Amino acid sequence: MKRIPGKRRRSYIVNKSLQYRFLATIIIYFFITIAFLSVYLFVPEIIQFEDENLSAQDRAAAADRILVFHSRIWPASLVLMCAFGIHSILFFHRVAGPLYRFHKAFERIREGDLSFQVRIRKKDYLHTEVGIINEMIGEISRRLKRMQTASLEASRSWGEIEKKLSDWKEADKELLAVHRRQIEALADAARSFQLREEEQEPEAP
Repeated sequence: MKRIPGKRRRSYIVNKSLQYRFLATIIIYFFITIAFLSVYLFVPEIIQFEDENLSAQDRAAAADRILVFHSRIWPASLVLMCAFGIHSILFFHRVAGPLYRFHKAFERIREGDLSFQVRIRKKDYLHTEVGIINEMIGEISRRLKRMQTASLEASRSWGEIEKKLSDWKEADKELLAVHRRQIEALADAARSFQLREEEQEPEAP
């Protein structure tokens, strides 16, 4: 049985548009958080530093706190941003990877290939959706297999009818020929699909 393998991926970026949008969203949220944090920490100290009614000692203390915040917040923010970026790529890869498999599966179905099952890694997300897609492929495959069998039997039985009705008029024979061509067209359409050789339960990813 053919299948779409789900374990060997050479790159963590399998859907650039989707994964980069997710990464950009994470970075935007991160900068918004840093902006609010900066306002919360720096603005009160800046106001105190610029307040001429306070003593020089209090203003100097406010200035020292501002410098301390600068020395601690920005390096920590840079480290957190890198960590969030790497984690988001790894996290969204577990979503983008299955979506990539779905895209390839839909292409094969469009080409008439129903001889496979979708496989994803154990740690990926969307396992429920994988099961539904595999059930859909299996059900379509079973129905088309019945169509193939039925069309083949219909073609054979129609040939027997034509032999027994050899004394029919030419118009009737032409009608029989039209029906035979329709049956053969149906059989050809059903045979154009590549189906599973045998039905099996989906393997554990």
